[in-house]
Amino acid sequence: MRSVEEIEKLLDQLEDCIADDLEAQDLDFKEWTDRSFGDNIKLIIKMAICMANGGGGHIVFGVADKVQKRRNAIRGVPVDLDLYELHKRVYEKTDPHLIPTFKEITVPEGTGTLLIVSVTGEMAPYTNTDGSATIRKGKDCIPLTGSLRKEMVGSSVAMDVTAEVVPEDWTTIVSATAIEKVREKMSEANAPEDLLSLKDLDLLNSIGALNGNYFTKGGLLIFGKSDAIQRLIPQYRWAYRKMLSDTDYIVRDDGYQPIPIAVHELERYLATDNPIMTVESGLFHHEFSTYPKIAIREALLNAFTHRDYRIHGAVMLKQYKDKLILTNPGTFMDGINPNNIIHHPSVPRNHHLMELLDRLHLVNRSNMGVPRIYRSLLVEGKEPPSYREVGNSIELSLIASSLFPGFKKFIADLSSENIHLDVDELLVLQYLLRHEQIDTSTAARVAQRTHDQARELLSKMTNESQLLEAVGRGKGRYYTLSKTTSDILKEEMSYERQVNLDEEAVKMRILSLLKDKDLTNQEIRKMTGWDRKKVYNVIKELESEGVQRVGWGRSAAYTLKDK
Repeated sequence: MRSVEEIEKLLDQLEDCIADDLEAQDLDFKEWTDRSFGDNIKLIIKMAICMANGGGGHIVFGVADKVQKRRNAIRGVPVDLDLYELHKRVYEKTDPHLIPTFKEITVPEGTGTLLIVSVTGEMAPYTNTDGSATIRKGKDCIPLTGSLRKEMVGSSVAMDVTAEVVPEDWTTIVSATAIEKVREKMSEANAPEDLLSLKDLDLLNSIGALNGNYFTKGGLLIFGKSDAIQRLIPQYRWAYRKMLSDTDYIVRDDGYQPIPIAVHELERYLATDNPIMTVESGLFHHEFSTYPKIAIREALLNAFTHRDYRIHGAVMLKQYKDKLILTNPGTFMDGINPNNIIHHPSVPRNHHLMELLDRLHLVNRSNMGVPRIYRSLLVEGKEPPSYREVGNSIELSLIASSLFPGFKKFIADLSSENIHLDVDELLVLQYLLRHEQIDTSTAARVAQRTHDQARELLSKMTNESQLLEAVGRGKGRYYTLSKTTSDILKEEMSYERQVNLDEEAVKMRILSLLKDKDLTNQEIRKMTGWDRKKVYNVIKELESEGVQRVGWGRSAAYTLKDK
């Protein structure tokens, strides 16, 4: 955007033209009206939204835009303006909150003061809190219609900050330490030898980190010096806090190091307090961390590659006694939300940065990051991660759940028999480790699948891998661990006790259904798979819960008293 000095020089041209002639996509002049202070506030908010939606720019208040001669056009603004109050009003009345910059400049005409309001369009589209908005098109502010909003969202997705070129000789801002760290991580990831053997310049050129003699911003984020990143990409930062409570911490660190070093530093902090359990298996002793290293690495790389580099903020890792919380600036991209994040196709915000890391073999572009996080936790019998959107940030939580050695061995034994479980199947099994049963609707929610996909999933796990068994029929059908699976995974719980618990669950289901309608013996048999006598005996046990029979013969049914 233009500088304040450039705008001040433009004012001299008012001798030969009117302010309207000087206006452009990123510049407008407005007169401070004689009406109420509130009316001028509304004008500031309206123009700030318009300019921000148009990509950003400046509004100069105190200049009449249709008057010739500088001494006539420049009328000024009140000299006692409360800039804090102006800032507060604009912030409160815009959605998302707009944070303009206010600058007063001194002039010899009028009141002696002009006000320059400057805005950027980092989080566009913006609206007033009542939902109305305009957008800058040339010199005009036009209504921000639905089609224009859709166009804006599409263009914002296509606009990749990390692909921009940094106009400084790359040799003066490259970090030798970062290059060595990248090579180390590439080697760990089994990158091809012909890539590893390239000289530094050839490596940077081969992956596209250089554009001529200049870094792209993505290249700088991976290979740049900390001071260069802080100066040229000030929005970027990483941070670590070891928390005592929600408000107090005992360790704090922040930095602007390039992504590979930032990831290494955060992993190093976490490693100092990531308890390890040793599990004996034959002659071997295997070590398992509370937070699997694969999950941590993928989560950190996802946070850095998918964060919004148009807005200020840090990739923040908070380590609590019983959980990790990782946040990064930015919201979910179009169509993605916490309820479909496992299977939704990847929608990278920073295409160029993702391509660079993919060519370095440090990330995978095929939407493998999130499933890998899930899988690395689930194969150890741990709780799955949790995602949510908090304001303008995405938050990932990992619970410090204990290792389930039996489950880890169970999955390994299945693999040796060429039975490889996907994330959906692991999620169902993980759920059944903590609950006695699962129905199709619950499986759909847990595995983030449609109802039909969940039905197929449960059928496969029942009929093919025989991990589950079905109980009941029709809408009342649910699934439990099969006897074989239960014997392996729940050694402390006999299968007979499992069956008893299932019977209690069926009783609760019958009571729940009876609250809505009466049930016949035949309907309960169909739902549970029991015979007539079994249903009769269970209903007798439920009489103390208010269940009673009404009618006789074929018309007999069961109901709840005082329903």
